[in-house]
This record gives sequence, structure tokens and C-alpha cells, in this order.
Amino acid sequence: MNQTIANEPSISTQLGQALDQLLGLNRADSQVDALIENGPGACYIVDSESLSVRYLSSKAFEFLPQSFKNLVEERRAWPQLVCDEDRPHYKAVMEKLAERGGEAMIVYRLDASKKGAWLPVKDFVTPLCDEQGIVVGFLGRIIDDSFRIQAMDTLVKRSWKEVATAVTRRFLHDFNNMIAGIYSLSELYAVPGSDAKTMTEAMVHIRDSSIRAQKTTQKIRELASMTDGEASYYEVAQLIREQEDYLRAILPRHVELELDLSEESLPARLDANRFKQAMLHLASNAADAAVTKPRLSIRCAALESETGDSSTRYVRIQLQDNGEGIKERAMEHVFEPFFTTKDSKVHVGMGLFIVKRFAEEFGGQLSIESQPEEGTTVSLLLPLANLNETIATPSAAYPHDAAPSVKPRKTPTLLIYSWEDITRHPLVNAIRGDDWKFRIHIDPHQLELDLKDMSEELDGVLIFRSALDENVDPLIESVAGRANPPQLAVVPLGDTLDSLGDDIEAQGGLVVSGNAKPSSLLKKLAKHFA
Repeated sequence: MNQTIANEPSISTQLGQALDQLLGLNRADSQVDALIENGPGACYIVDSESLSVRYLSSKAFEFLPQSFKNLVEERRAWPQLVCDEDRPHYKAVMEKLAERGGEAMIVYRLDASKKGAWLPVKDFVTPLCDEQGIVVGFLGRIIDDSFRIQAMDTLVKRSWKEVATAVTRRFLHDFNNMIAGIYSLSELYAVPGSDAKTMTEAMVHIRDSSIRAQKTTQKIRELASMTDGEASYYEVAQLIREQEDYLRAILPRHVELELDLSEESLPARLDANRFKQAMLHLASNAADAAVTKPRLSIRCAALESETGDSSTRYVRIQLQDNGEGIKERAMEHVFEPFFTTKDSKVHVGMGLFIVKRFAEEFGGQLSIESQPEEGTTVSLLLPLANLNETIATPSAAYPHDAAPSVKPRKTPTLLIYSWEDITRHPLVNAIRGDDWKFRIHIDPHQLELDLKDMSEELDGVLIFRSALDENVDPLIESVAGRANPPQLAVVPLGDTLDSLGDDIEAQGGLVVSGNAKPSSLLKKLAKHFA
């Protein structure tokens, strides 16, 4: 890999050699090479087949640590240096460039070190063609984008503060009314001679108002402290239901809110706090679309999207208002940061930009349909998660000619059994979040069939034991009694560890409490299944 990273002072020579490798040509025009190299940022060259790195300029180490050189040598292919969440987008753009030509600017996060320090970059990519016009490689120029991201984050926070202030103002108004009611009742009945029945009624009113005031205080506190959280798996319809009070608070009182939420399970991987912020941003926009009888409808349902021979299932959240609509000339700019049709001194104009960025980060998309005087429909699509199965068909993580010198971190592959629904159990969420491969079974017979078929690729079996499940103990005994038994771990549901007999504990190999912290359980299981 020494030939791919520029260590010599002669930039044009290094770049020329990389191009010679790809094109099979002799490039004598060092002035062109120097012009490419001496622009802003740092250049890299990859081949078109495996996207293996053929050249990386020394200018990259002006904003990347020297240890990045080791990462390049280990991973070889440039996509393996891109953040997991951004990698599909990067590859998709490169495939389009190979087919259609042209140039592209890709925004993604680059793995700057093994410690998970992601550097936001802009990458300006141009295909490299041979004499026959066939794409044989790509020339990329990466530019440190962290300052822009920091500036955007500041504006995003300001935009959220604008929305949160509007909601808080409504909650404080309601809170003040509750306190005023409590005070009036206490003044009215805090006099000698009031009969017991009247006093009881008054105290009931005071108690109920106090409870409502306490809940309102909790909402205000949650709103004020709402920041980016951790991505996990959530029922989207349930998140919207939990947010109904906030949605009603952001809307004027005369706006009619309709919720049409599917009863079907619609799990998606997302940041719950950012999802709530996105919904409030969208509702805030709808609140400004004033008409005589304003109405906002929020629908949530599954959607299957066909692409070629494959299909992808999404959850689609639609917000439809009956407002004034968006003018045609404004539709071209609605997703741009700072664009607003409202008073720019008061409104930042970041709402739709923030929601679009949220959707795309979690593999979804945002779209708008609007007709003047007829209203606007905003559609937010997020990919549905398969909570029962993450075991995929094995595929090579690296091309054969670009195998890494250091193996990537291996995560366990498990079969999981539970009589109860544990798809959202904290431990299963932790397993899913750490990218373990697993398949959940509720049928013991089916698990044993999979155990037979997949014995070579499995690292173990995890069984959630319920005292009401008549099949679980025979299943534990059967798995443990196999000729070549897999590593086995048992998690009691609702039972203490002491309730398990010594024989079950011995057969299980590892018995852990389901009430322990998921992070500590994950470490124990990882060590056990290693």
C-alpha cells in the first residue's frame, strides 16, 4: 500500500503513477496533475471495480490524523472508510457515475480513526475514463465539512428553540389556569363553616388540578431538555400517539387535529427525540396555513415500494392540512436551509431542512405535494425494521483483491427463542443495536430445525425462559444434549435466578438476569459466545 499514499514531495509523479495504473497510459502532463492536486482539500483515486484506493495525497493529513494512513492500508476500499449509515448512499452515487458519467458532490462521514471519530466531509467525485471512454476509476476531492456542520447544528438548535418556545408558551398558559383554579377553590372554601360534602368536592377538584399541573410541568421539563438521543427501535404509531399533547399545543386552539394511525405493528429504527422534533416542526408549518376552518390530519400506515425485482416496506407518515398551499415558485426551495415564506427576522427557515436531513439519515425520504388554496400534504417515509430477523445471506465484506490485513470485528450469530413477545426487550434492542445477527423463534421445533441447518455458522442459542412456557425446559435440555451442543444462554422472564434448578443452570451454560442493564448483559453474552 506504500505506493498509494503520497509520501514524496513530487506530487505530480505520485498522481501520474496512480493514473497510469488505472488507465494504462503514460501521463506526461504534470501541470494538469499538479493543478488537480493543489486545489482545496485532498485528492484520492480509486478503481471502478472494487473502489480500492490507488492514491491518497499527503494533504489529507492536514485535517486527518496520521493514523488514518493505517486505516487505508487495512481496509483498502474507500467505502469501508465511510460511516456505515452513509455507505449505501456513497455506493449508489458511485454506481450512477459509472453508468451515466458527469460529476457529483457527496456529503458523508469519514472514519478518521479506529476510535469512531467521524469527520464530516464533502467529496467532489469525477469518473476517470480510458481511451475507449470506459470508466476505470474515480478521482475524489475531500474537503473538511465539520465547520459547516457545526454551524448548521447551531441553527438547528435555534430552530428547535423557536418551536419549543411556542409549545412551552401554550403549556404555561394552561398551567397558569390550573393554578388559578386551585387558588380560587382554596380561597372559596378556606372559611369556617363549610359542610363536609362541599369541602370534599372542592378537594377533589384541587387534587385533579394539581395532577394536571404536575403532568404539564413534566411536559415542559421534557420539552426543555429534549436533545438528540440514541437510535433504537420504536413503534412509530405509538410515538405519534404519545406526542398528541405536544401536537395540540403547537397548533392554535381552533385547528381541528385528526389522527388516523394504523393498529398494525410499524417498527422503525430511529432517534425518538429527533422524530418528535421533526413532527413538531411539520405541525408548526401546518399551524401557519390559516383558513376559516383549519384542519390537520396525521395518518400513519405501512407502504410497500417496488424497485425492480425487490421491494422495500416503509412506514409512511402523512400530514395533510387544508391551508393556503405553497406557491409553485416557492416549492423549488422549500427544503433549502434558511428559506422561509414567513418573517425571516423571527423564523430561521430550517424546519423542512431539518426533517429532510432526519429522514435521510435513517434511510427514508421526505416529499411535499401542494396546491394553492387547496392545502399541503407532507409525506415522511422511514424503512420498516424486521425485528424478528437480522441474519442475512453471507456476502464478502471486501472484494477478493482488496482483502483487509486486519479482520473486522466479529459479532455473534444467534438463534433466539421466547414464548413471549421479546422483539422490543431491552436486551434484544441492545443486541440489535450492536449489529449482532439473530433470528427469533416462538416455535421450539422450528428453532431446532434451524439449529440443524445453521450449526456451522451459529455462535450460540439464547433462550428467554418463561415459567408459563411448558416447552422451554425440554428445549433447553434438547439443545444442551446435542452431540455438538452450541453455546447456550438462558434469560429468565419474571423469575429470579434462584428459581432455576441446578440442572437447568448447568445445561444453560450461562444464566443471566433479564433485569440487569442491557450493556452489562451484552458484555457477558459477547464473552460467553466468543
